[in-house]
Amino acid sequence: MPIMYDDRTPEGLEKASGLAPSTVWRWVSWLGGMPDMFRTACGLIRQKDPNSTLHRQSWVVSPRKYRSEARRTTLQQAMQVLAADRICKHLFRGGIFPRYATSRGPP
Repeated sequence: MPIMYDDRTPEGLEKASGLAPSTVWRWVSWLGGMPDMFRTACGLIRQKDPNSTLHRQSWVVSPRKYRSEARRTTLQQAMQVLAADRICKHLFRGGIFPRYATSRGPP
């Protein structure tokens, strides 16, 4: 199913637009294809905060979210990269994606 954008106005409902599931999967695949970035970020986090347990956390993906082991691994690695990004934002006042808006929320 596509992910739809709904701006809750009559005009917005008439011209509903959305993302194809393949677009979201491409984003997740891009994030999950960076295990070295996670390891590097974990190293920096441990230098700044030796008590950090990010590298010891278990990363469980619900079996309903994947059909193959490769997809499970990709989802798991994407979760790790996003978690490291949030911690880096807190510790270093900047995420690991300075030129991308991949995990930007409200300021």
